[in-house]
Amino acid sequence: MSSGFFGLLGGDPQYEAIQIDIDEPLTWSQQDTDGTLLRIRPYKENDGIIDGAGVLQSVHDVTTDRLGKNSSDHHSFEVWFDGGKVKFFMHAATEAAADKFRRRVGNNYANSEVFTVDKGNAFPRIEPDEYVAGGWLEMEKMPYYPIRHHNSDGWETDPYGEITSEMLSLDDSKVLTQVIFRPAKQSWTDGDRFKHNGVDDLAHGLRQGTSVGWLNPKTRPASEKDKQAAKTIERQRGQQGFHVNIRVLAISREQDEAEARARGVAGMFRKYYNAITEQGLDDSPVWHRRESKRQRKLSEFVERMADREWVDREMIMTVDELAGVAHIPNDEITTPKIDWRYTQRGDRVPADTGQHEHTQNKPPTDSQWAGQGGQDRV
Repeated sequence: MSSGFFGLLGGDPQYEAIQIDIDEPLTWSQQDTDGTLLRIRPYKENDGIIDGAGVLQSVHDVTTDRLGKNSSDHHSFEVWFDGGKVKFFMHAATEAAADKFRRRVGNNYANSEVFTVDKGNAFPRIEPDEYVAGGWLEMEKMPYYPIRHHNSDGWETDPYGEITSEMLSLDDSKVLTQVIFRPAKQSWTDGDRFKHNGVDDLAHGLRQGTSVGWLNPKTRPASEKDKQAAKTIERQRGQQGFHVNIRVLAISREQDEAEARARGVAGMFRKYYNAITEQGLDDSPVWHRRESKRQRKLSEFVERMADREWVDREMIMTVDELAGVAHIPNDEITTPKIDWRYTQRGDRVPADTGQHEHTQNKPPTDSQWAGQGGQDRV
């Protein structure tokens, strides 16, 4: 929708924070939330995005109903700035999926800790006097054009360095990024057989050149950029894909701070994932010119985030693309206040949990992971 149209309505969408209409704190407990929330304390020396791709590839389990429709569960990867620290979480739709995530994260990220959040909040608490601002991240083009990732041209540094730095806020403020992912069927690159809009059709069209002019149209020959884009798009064929949602939320007693953090974090996503195909991420603030409707929309947005609700945003990413926006970082990033694990051995619960400490000297085995959901607490 054009900015001119929004201008007629009273302005372009923007990060305009508002207080939710509540008299008591808004809280979400693990017991009242579907699925299982896992907290991850990463050891700094890991392979970062490469390890993240390994985790995602291992959990690409597509299920279909009797009509062949994708019925796969959706999960989420989340980064929270909460309690003055940057923390990492995964939310699994089922306990079986949580067990798999424990094992896969443990296998791929050596010496990192994974704990089940079986007590406390399953989502950051919101006080009546706090302001909230948030937005969605969207793909600028159709998903056959990949965003920049670690196996593509132009990738230099982990974007999480800037994203997590932008999340740092006042100690009593909260900032979240949430990436919800759901495995796509292997046929995701085929397109619609009647519309001829699959990967091969798009690549073929790029090689044919571009029609220019209205009264006397002519075909402009394909440029080198068009030909390179065609090759890049063709490489999507046969790759595992995930349907994706990306949300950003900021919560603060200072209205300006909530707006600045939501705008800043979304801006880092816009800045660092642009590819040579001109594919990238754009942000869409949760906004309305009328205060009452803006309040309602932001309230619904918060509830959807807390419920880890899946919404089809026509956004699909390959394993490499998704790993770039949903991974455990390593010591390549220098953001302060990251909740790192600093020891290689032992299994100690984070000091800020108020729970007992583990005393094992070795990481638990796969079979032990599966049985200790009631012991790992955050």
